[in-house]
Amino acid sequence: MASGGVAVTGFRGGLVHCGADGQLQIMPDAAIGIGANGKIAFVVPDASTYVPPTGVTLRQLSPTQFFVPGFIDGHIHAPQYSFVGLGSNLALLEWLNTYTFNYESKFSDMAFAKAVYTRIVQRTLKNGTTTASYFATIHLEASNLLVEIMNSLGQRGFVGKVNMDRKGESPDHYIEETASSLQNTRKFLEHFKTTASSLVSPIITPRFVISCTSDLMTGLAEIARENDAPIQTHISENRNEIKYTVSLYNEVAYAHIYDNHGLLTPKTILAHGIYLSDEELTLIAQKHSSVIHCPTSNFNLGSGCCPVKRLLSRGIKVGLGTDVSGGYHASMLGAMRDAITASQAVHFTQTQCSEASSHTSPNPPDTALTYIEAFYLATLGGAAALNMDNLVGNFVVGKAFDALLVDAAAANGPIDLFGFETLSDMFQKFFFSGDDRNIKEVYVSGTRVIG
Repeated sequence: MASGGVAVTGFRGGLVHCGADGQLQIMPDAAIGIGANGKIAFVVPDASTYVPPTGVTLRQLSPTQFFVPGFIDGHIHAPQYSFVGLGSNLALLEWLNTYTFNYESKFSDMAFAKAVYTRIVQRTLKNGTTTASYFATIHLEASNLLVEIMNSLGQRGFVGKVNMDRKGESPDHYIEETASSLQNTRKFLEHFKTTASSLVSPIITPRFVISCTSDLMTGLAEIARENDAPIQTHISENRNEIKYTVSLYNEVAYAHIYDNHGLLTPKTILAHGIYLSDEELTLIAQKHSSVIHCPTSNFNLGSGCCPVKRLLSRGIKVGLGTDVSGGYHASMLGAMRDAITASQAVHFTQTQCSEASSHTSPNPPDTALTYIEAFYLATLGGAAALNMDNLVGNFVVGKAFDALLVDAAAANGPIDLFGFETLSDMFQKFFFSGDDRNIKEVYVSGTRVIG
């Protein structure tokens, strides 16, 4: 038994999570205790003969119920939930100009912002996302509002006030002046000093190179250094985007543009990374930056398939993201499944190219992600990508109890059981066939926020 601190409540039943080695751990009859501070006080893998401490009552789960760690969405655009499901017939740059910039400009209207932000936080929590790294918009007041809504509803994560000042690359009604963009970013960080919350943190958010001038990127890097703040942005999502990006900086590679401006750090989160060169992968690994794989969005906007195994083999931390609204749903279960499909596509393509070539490649085709690896990327791997694996991601004493109570036999749910299923079987059925109907309760830092 692992223990630490004093438990005030607890559960007995199934636990499923990944260990630090990435392997799936299935505990059919475990006990877990949660302290008043919301942290895990003890974990007993086999509770068949366990007697809980005096004063601690363990709630018994049903045979079809089990806990998994809360999902971590490493890349999601909160304002874009307002038009989720629209524009999938367009490629990235056309989609941005047709939908994204026009809808995001509406967030100067605080009533509209409150309606959308409340619903996206509620929706993601219901789908099991206990931690989310959100892009907001360029609007300071609305970005502060998103922070307040997350605190109110109990979701952990990051919020970034978006920065974009490059004239000619954004519509006139949705762009900032460089000085005001930097000033409002500093004000945004100051807002957190007056907000009593351990759940939400600020993150510096240059949209991407095309939207930002050199002066803005340099200034944002300085703010990040001064405040030891994380950074999030996009990289190498679409071939036309990459071609145009490097043309702005005399053909310097995408990752090197960020590095030349001081934006590649151990706390940098790069969304997509589909077409990164070997040289860029080496740089990102050296800088200890992370990549967030967004397969649903990459399929939906026709961007491509990220070779995740290649990134992992280079020592790069990788998490998963829904990338709403490029991704057409807010479900991390969907992102996990699409990650497997994307990696299968990469494997098939590499295998076919290898077989068709008369030359033997020094690199064998990447193997596809397994469901265990995809689950890891959405939990402990995602936590590591966001530099939070000391706090969340699995059931370890001292970490916050961010968890989902899953019922594989939920009434009117999408899963059918036939009586033979082990906990491992029920977990796999939930992974591939389950949805929010199977997620009966959601906990963040020991507090039940859904159910």
